[in-house]
Amino acid sequence: MSRADNRQERIDAEAAGWLAAIECGTADAAAFEQWRSGDPARALAFIRVSQVNRSLDALRETGLAGRAIQLEEAAPDEAVPDRRKLLKLGVAGALAAGLGGLGWTYAAAAHEAETGVGERRRIVVARGIALELNTDSHVEWERRDGMYRFELLRGEMMLERQSGSAPCSLHCGPSQIALAAGGLLNARSVASGVDFSVLEGEASLRTSGSGTVVRVPTLQKARVAAGVAPTLSTLSERDAGAVAAWQKGQLQFNGESLADAVAEYNRYLSRPIEIGDPSIRDIRMGGRFSTTDPADFCRALTQIYGISAHFERDRIRLIRSGPEKI
Repeated sequence: MSRADNRQERIDAEAAGWLAAIECGTADAAAFEQWRSGDPARALAFIRVSQVNRSLDALRETGLAGRAIQLEEAAPDEAVPDRRKLLKLGVAGALAAGLGGLGWTYAAAAHEAETGVGERRRIVVARGIALELNTDSHVEWERRDGMYRFELLRGEMMLERQSGSAPCSLHCGPSQIALAAGGLLNARSVASGVDFSVLEGEASLRTSGSGTVVRVPTLQKARVAAGVAPTLSTLSERDAGAVAAWQKGQLQFNGESLADAVAEYNRYLSRPIEIGDPSIRDIRMGGRFSTTDPADFCRALTQIYGISAHFERDRIRLIRSGPEKI
């Protein structure tokens, strides 16, 4: 084997090691950037192995679009040799199909991630820090002064920070939500700002202008919007379950109107639901349903309320088909 071949094999092995380390949340971002920028061959090697992520798109088209990408639990010293061996053997596609790991890695290296309609994605950003994106979402992050700063550009995300991890915060315009260690925070972009809910642990909210820091304990929610003072309110256990249901691929309705339930459902569907009869818009809904398959939702409407669902080519149209059942 030539010296050039030896050098390329070593670089490929290093790239595989970085992929595995980022996947497992053990990589130091600054050290990785220093390695990648130190030699164009390293950057190209990392790009080559990262491009395996594109194979996930083909898998999603065969039925995996609504399934969360899950990270296999493995010790870092066990994971790195396996990834290197697989990449050297040229079966990185099998790794992607088996673990879904490289999709995480590519996003982590790029410091941004997004999902399509109906897709969920979980990303390990650093040791003890992970985020999960809901349907049609986009998030960016950076590490500055030892802190991870996140910005939700579109959609919805869940941010998790374990004990012993680096500080992290969510930035909503000039406002900042710092998540304490052991915390779990759900944030959703709305027209006027960002709605966030603290599901575990606690957070602190620093609003623009005042500089005042407000403690946000477990099961509290608020809206951060420009020019409006946030008001905290309490989440019931039932409400908290509804907030987090999307992580299980579900929607939970607790008395919302049919109009609101349909609007929520349409965030996940390429073929939207349309209410064809205004008289049914205010019917109150309850129950859990799949985010990506509205068949059970439509069946419940028919059985309980006498509402027919017409599955057309480009929409699902709801109309009243008979007297409402109580």
